[in-house]
Amino acid sequence: MKPLYDCIAEGREALAQGRGDFGAFAGSPVETLLTLLWHEAQEVRQAAARALPGGDRDRYHEADYGYFTEAFLRELASRCAVAPLQPAERYGAAAEALRDLIGQSTRDIRAMSGMHYSFLSSALYLALFATCRDALLAAKRLRSSEVHEALCGLLWNLAAVSGSGRLNPSDTLLLMDNAALALAFLPPDEIPAFWEALSHTNPTRRSAVSPALRHLTDPRAVRYLLAALPLQQPEIAEPILVCLGRLGDPLALPLLHEYSRSSNRLLSRAARTAIDAIQRASQLQPARTLLRPSTPDPQELLRSLVADPEDTDALLRPRTDPEREGNR
Repeated sequence: MKPLYDCIAEGREALAQGRGDFGAFAGSPVETLLTLLWHEAQEVRQAAARALPGGDRDRYHEADYGYFTEAFLRELASRCAVAPLQPAERYGAAAEALRDLIGQSTRDIRAMSGMHYSFLSSALYLALFATCRDALLAAKRLRSSEVHEALCGLLWNLAAVSGSGRLNPSDTLLLMDNAALALAFLPPDEIPAFWEALSHTNPTRRSAVSPALRHLTDPRAVRYLLAALPLQQPEIAEPILVCLGRLGDPLALPLLHEYSRSSNRLLSRAARTAIDAIQRASQLQPARTLLRPSTPDPQELLRSLVADPEDTDALLRPRTDPEREGNR
C-alpha cells in the first residue's frame, strides 16, 4: 500500500496541474486526497487540508499567520463526522466547507474594517487575511461552482470597505485578485451570480465583480459578456472588450464593430484591438473562419487550394472544370 504522505503529495500535484474539478478527479489522486480529510490521525487530516490551497508534489504549502487548516477541518467535521461513501459527496462537503469559510471571512473582514487598531487587532488582521487568502487559493484549485456566490459576496464587501482607510489597500487588492481568479477558473455556465452581478442595475455591484474579467479564458463566457457589454460604463466596458479579444470568438465581431465607432476613444481603441486579435486567431484556426464562395455562380462547388497545404490563409476556390477551362 502506498504511504499516505505520498498520496497527499500526488494529490497536491494533481491540484497544481489544474485537475481539481470533480469531472477530472474521479479515480485520481485528488479523490484519495479528499478521503484523507477524514483520516483518523489528526496529522494526516491536517496535511491533506494543507494541500488544498497550494503546493505540488515536492513542496507543501506554507500557511503563514493564518489558521486555514484548523478552520476548514472544523467546518468539514460540522457537516460530516465521517467520510461520505461517494466521491461526489466528499467533493461536495469540501466545497461547502470552503464556501462557508469564505463567507465567514467576508463577515470578519467587514467587522474588522470598523475596528481601531491595537496589537491584538493587528495580529488578528494578519491571521484573518492569511486564512481568507488560503481559502480562496483552495477554491481556485478545487474548482467547485458551489463557492461562486461566496466569491461574489467577498468581492462586493471588499469593494465596500476598501475605502475605509482601516485596511491595507495591497491586502484588499490581493484578496480581490485571488477571488477573481477563483471565479474565472469556474465554468461560465455555472456562475450565474457573477453574470447577474455584472449586469446589475447598480454600477457599484458591477464594478465590484469586474476584476474577474481580466482572468477569463473560457470561450463559453463570450455570450454572457456580449449580453452584459451594452449595460456598462466605460471603465467596465473596456475590460470586457479586451476580454472578448482575448477569447477570440468571431461571434463578438458585430458588437465589436459597433464599439469601434464609439466616440469614446478608450472604447473604440479597445474594440479595434479586440477585432484585430480575433482576426489573427481566425487565421491561425481556419476551421473557425466563415466560408464564402469566391464566385457568383452558386452551382459551383468550393474546394480548397492544394498548392501549399501550410497556407491557412488561402481562400476556397471553385472546382476547376477542364472543359470549361478549354472553352475560355
